[in-house]
Amino acid sequence: MVGKNSSLDLSGLRILMLAPCLGKFGGIETFCLTLAEDLLSRGASVRLLRKKVSGYSNDGSIESSEEEIRKSWKTQEDHRFSSDYVDGGKLLAGTAFDECDLVHLHNPMVEGVWLAKRRNLPCVMTVYNWRRRGLHPRLLAWRWAVRSADRRWYISEFVWDTWERTRRKGSARLPVVSRMPSGETEPSKRRGFLFLGRWIPNKGLRVLIKAYSELAPDPEAWPLTVLGDGPLRPEIERMLSQTKTKGVRLLGFVSEEERQNQTRNAKWMVTPPHTKEDLGLTPLEARSVGVPCIVSADGGVKETGGAHALVCEPGKVDSLMNCMKRAVEMEDAQYERMSRLTKEGLGDYVRPLDEYASEYLTLLGRK
Repeated sequence: MVGKNSSLDLSGLRILMLAPCLGKFGGIETFCLTLAEDLLSRGASVRLLRKKVSGYSNDGSIESSEEEIRKSWKTQEDHRFSSDYVDGGKLLAGTAFDECDLVHLHNPMVEGVWLAKRRNLPCVMTVYNWRRRGLHPRLLAWRWAVRSADRRWYISEFVWDTWERTRRKGSARLPVVSRMPSGETEPSKRRGFLFLGRWIPNKGLRVLIKAYSELAPDPEAWPLTVLGDGPLRPEIERMLSQTKTKGVRLLGFVSEEERQNQTRNAKWMVTPPHTKEDLGLTPLEARSVGVPCIVSADGGVKETGGAHALVCEPGKVDSLMNCMKRAVEMEDAQYERMSRLTKEGLGDYVRPLDEYASEYLTLLGRK
């Protein structure tokens, strides 16, 4: 989808990544490994520290996903990567910041900025979440951390707008990317709707189940496949049992390979949050293999769904059901056109990972 500039040599560069961690494999975890893979391929060494934050509970998904992804790395690259869990006290007392050349923070990690500045280390930051307003000391500290970074990348225009109404030097919009699926399934061989994400409130899964149940499409031609898991599972299973809805497949967590397979074989990706979603990675993944999207006009999701997505009102069952009905009733020729158009503009929106390596070298005076 985007080309790679192989001339950006990071040989000998020691990069420290610090990211907040709840113990589940999600968007931040995905991007950290995707970026690490690119940096390792350029000769860098990468140490990833996952800081345990409030609510941390390890479900094993990080370890299993990381293990699967690292299997595809070359041996010498794998040897230059390490990852650990830390808490705040160990982070402050540890030596990680004394053994690196550059720090890349994922979200406003106040202690990360402070430790980097103390050692005169270049400090860059990817900002994933929209800015919360208020005078709480923590919110003010986050604002200081973002302002103090040498380079800032916001994952969507929506997130960027909340932090910088007036664009500052050293800031840019650069969406995080995953290991994008490749290869396209012929439109005539695709089936149904796909939802992919954590089963938590405000991600739109309840709304989606209700909309699908009321629409009641042919369960064979139009199944609804749900990937992921979370605290809403008992409620979702109860809803399906009470409504006797047919066609819903709850597959839970799956391997990266199976996730990509499900994405390319779906007819539509459905991403309907009502929570001021910061980005919405799954629409980008779907569009990369020509799968059009149904998204809500919520936060950054409308951006990532693309200009040709079907857009519903956040949290509105009827609005989502109407979009799904349009998808079901769409003529084959129109769907094939949608499949082509959904990739339009994707290359301009998702830029190469080269930008990170290039900025690293600029900050270190090696470019």
